[in-house]
Amino acid sequence: MVIDVRKLKFSGKTETEFQFDYIPSDDVLTIPGANFQGAVRVTGVLELHGDDVYVDGNIACTIVGECARCLGEARAHVSEEFSVVYAVRRQDEDDYLYKNGLVDLKLAINDLMITTLPTVIYCREDCKGLCHVCGQNLNEKSCNCKK
Repeated sequence: MVIDVRKLKFSGKTETEFQFDYIPSDDVLTIPGANFQGAVRVTGVLELHGDDVYVDGNIACTIVGECARCLGEARAHVSEEFSVVYAVRRQDEDDYLYKNGLVDLKLAINDLMITTLPTVIYCREDCKGLCHVCGQNLNEKSCNCKK
């Protein structure tokens, strides 16, 4: 996920679109036992403004794991917009640094995934979960326990 801004400058352009499929390590997820299903799709536009590089894009992925309510299989489709700035010298604490004309999106994408991906996933939005007394999956059938 490295973009060579020297080539962009040499071509006389100030912006370029990009698209990457990225396989992050599962430790980027904060959901125990969850995994990425396939690659994370990273798309966007990179713009040059003097020495600064502005990147606006989207992260899209599918997460598979255990439902936080009923412990059944759950799947979450995630699509998150992002904006980051790369600078040769850090001017703001949120800036990422780049050197030798190469912008590596990996650290920013990992940081964004850690802060924007869900911390729980559900098999469905209206999941009823498990009975707190007998453990019956209430999506499958009701139980006779006193509430």
